Amino acid sequence: MKNEFTLDPTQTNKDDSDPILEYKNIDTALIEAQKVKLGKIPFYRVTSTDLVAHSIHRLDTMREKKAKSTGRFGPQVVLPFDPYRYTWVRFRKRMLKMANSSFINLPDGAGLLYMSRSLKTPLPELISLVGYAMNLIRIAHAKEYTVFLLGSRDDVVEKLYINFRRSFQGLRIVGRHNGYLKGAVGERVLEAIRKTDPHILFVGMGYHKGMRWIEENRKHLGDLIIVNVGGAFDTLAGTKKKAPAFMAANGYTWLWRALNRPYRWHRLFLVVYWFLETAYFRFFKKK
Repeated sequence: MKNEFTLDPTQTNKDDSDPILEYKNIDTALIEAQKVKLGKIPFYRVTSTDLVAHSIHRLDTMREKKAKSTGRFGPQVVLPFDPYRYTWVRFRKRMLKMANSSFINLPDGAGLLYMSRSLKTPLPELISLVGYAMNLIRIAHAKEYTVFLLGSRDDVVEKLYINFRRSFQGLRIVGRHNGYLKGAVGERVLEAIRKTDPHILFVGMGYHKGMRWIEENRKHLGDLIIVNVGGAFDTLAGTKKKAPAFMAANGYTWLWRALNRPYRWHRLFLVVYWFLETAYFRFFKKK
């Protein structure tokens, strides 16, 4: 079928080997020491494989402590960044505070690599949001983690649900809902997330709306990983055309979106600001 989901190596960055074995021997104890700030937002100077292993370790630790009633971590937020998203968050105090306390910030755009090199703290690689999310799905399937899908339209969420179940038979998707959460509907969805208590919550409402929903509601949630996937539900469900592989691989998905949505060209002004701020931090900001 035209819109069927297929497991794309460019999305998972992995082959069909045992996903648990790929990560179990990675030592994540020193990852916190690899955190650096690019301008106003922190990132880890590690690879995508390291961050997936870090996520698995955090999930296992949270659930182990929860089973023993020895502590509570709370939601672990994962946010993707490209130059546009960086600047959008940069000017919103509450969002910037969340980015500074998040579990993981993903350098999902080529501009972040440029920024890291300009500031003499080079990141080892781009980390694709879709690749990271798909690797979490693979791990969830292998380890029987539970998943909740929240966002986009009903038809998109349903198609994504069917595609995941077809590609990962036995994947435990404990809930799914569209991203229209006004009034009582929002309360019912929040209660459903609390009751199902998923290991991983994917929020696909669009980047801005997703950030606001997470910021407003994370205090009501338990020990889980929340990934703001922006508009990636449409891509994974096959309802929107993906960026060409060479653009996605090099971190220019944001440019592809701009070219396909000319009414959003004003966003390029924020990218210009990001470039100027990068130059300021490089040449004038004292370490």
